[in-house]
Amino acid sequence: MYGEFSRTITLPVTVDPNAVEAKYEAGVLTVTLRKVESVKPRRIAVKAVVPALAAA
Repeated sequence: MYGEFSRTITLPVTVDPNAVEAKYEAGVLTVTLRKVESVKPRRIAVKAVVPALAAA
């Protein structure tokens, strides 16, 4: 009736492109974008290795 409509939107990095959902109902297009879970900092234990003394 009205012809084609096209729109391109660049997603921010914080959006999971594999979790995008879209539905068209009663003339309304709803697009749901989920955020990627942020990476939380974690502690990493560092072990010191003491070299063995050379045999004399």
